[in-house]
Amino acid sequence: MPGAEPAKIAVLDIGKTNLKLLVATDDGWPVETLSVPNTANRSDPYPAYDLAALEHWFLDGLTELARRHAIGAVIATAHGCGAVLVDGASPVLPMMDYEAIAPAEIDRAYASEAPLYSEVFCSNGAGAMRLAKQLLWQQTAFPADFARATAYLTTAQYFAMRLCGRMASEISQLAAQGHIWDALRRQPSSIMRRRGWSRLLPECVPAGAVLGQVSEAVSRRTGLSPTTEILSGVHDSNGNLFRYTAAGLCRASVLSTGTWMIGFQRGLAPARLDPQRAMVLNIDVDGEPVPSTLTMTGREYDLIRRDQLAPDWEVIEAIPKLARQQTLALPSFVGDDGYFKGAGGRGRIVGPAPQRAAEWQALAVLYAAFTARRCLDALESTGPLIIDGGFATNLPFTRTLATLRPGERLSASRSPAGTALGAALLWKRFSRSAPVESVVLDRIAPLDGEPALREQVVSAYQSWISQSENAS
Repeated sequence: MPGAEPAKIAVLDIGKTNLKLLVATDDGWPVETLSVPNTANRSDPYPAYDLAALEHWFLDGLTELARRHAIGAVIATAHGCGAVLVDGASPVLPMMDYEAIAPAEIDRAYASEAPLYSEVFCSNGAGAMRLAKQLLWQQTAFPADFARATAYLTTAQYFAMRLCGRMASEISQLAAQGHIWDALRRQPSSIMRRRGWSRLLPECVPAGAVLGQVSEAVSRRTGLSPTTEILSGVHDSNGNLFRYTAAGLCRASVLSTGTWMIGFQRGLAPARLDPQRAMVLNIDVDGEPVPSTLTMTGREYDLIRRDQLAPDWEVIEAIPKLARQQTLALPSFVGDDGYFKGAGGRGRIVGPAPQRAAEWQALAVLYAAFTARRCLDALESTGPLIIDGGFATNLPFTRTLATLRPGERLSASRSPAGTALGAALLWKRFSRSAPVESVVLDRIAPLDGEPALREQVVSAYQSWISQSENAS
């Protein structure tokens, strides 16, 4: 019976591409995961997510999992580009999809009001990627609804509120490239203060702190014990970063991968961040600044390979051919510029076209590895490096990146759920006295072959840099 086993934690993981519900032990070992695609609704008033449907899926999942596991706590984690205006416990407007294309007048208005890079440490971005831009759009287009809002909750905190009734903010979410937080001065950004939106931010509570117990209604609906703790949530990639902190690996560089690829490098001075090079400043769960890069490489990888799939060994065999003949994908295959300013939406393939599924996938691998190498160089990373998330299990990618960074120790996490597991580890963060042992890493070897192979891959990388710079 679930009640006879040690209590576990359930993690609601709200990703751009997928929704996941993971059960883990309090020291970060995965137990069970449920997952479905996460798709925005493309209808009016703007592309948005059906929050009721998302909540319904999570509650159904918790009901199912509560039959098999004793769940002692629940925490949510989400990407940093979503938030909800609420009046009481109810949304006043749908949660906007950050890939929504704003009206031209909103683009112009936001360009004139956007906070300086020295405040928020990220560019304006494409579409509705910045939360402050979403707020401007919502206030302009729907003033009556906007006026009813009493709070603005980042996605993870919205679901925490729905589970226990208490509203809160959390620092890693506030500072996650939304333009709503002045990172170094530790206050709402200038546009938030000037427009009076600061009043909408609830008190800031540390990630993993107990907000309360599950509400009576949710307990009845799911079968969760009435004593189940609801924790303050976390920004997804910062949850991933915390996993390595909890394991005593805080000095390593971390490449957190999924739809987005985020490089984390502690110790680099914020003054060295380049606003033209996809460089941002994250704030970790302890409130400390962590220089980072932010590119939509996971999405681009899928667009480049065009649903072509091949075994790893075939992809690895195709890499030298593409490198040798300089078949390259140049940025960017999404609206966001990524590392090369002005590259947004200008992605193209140069050189002889790939012919087989393995070659298409190898082309995407080279693109992702080149992007990772360039971003790590910008962060002045010298290793050791840990790769986490979707790309950690992509052997052609990890080995190509190791080939591009000789002499450095590169490791990959065995678990593809680092974001959710990092969030799970927040449950006992304030009472844990020793590093956890649930982080298992595999050393990455470079591609096999003669020295000429590395020279070919490095030559292709240098050509990619040159052509990408010229194209942008």
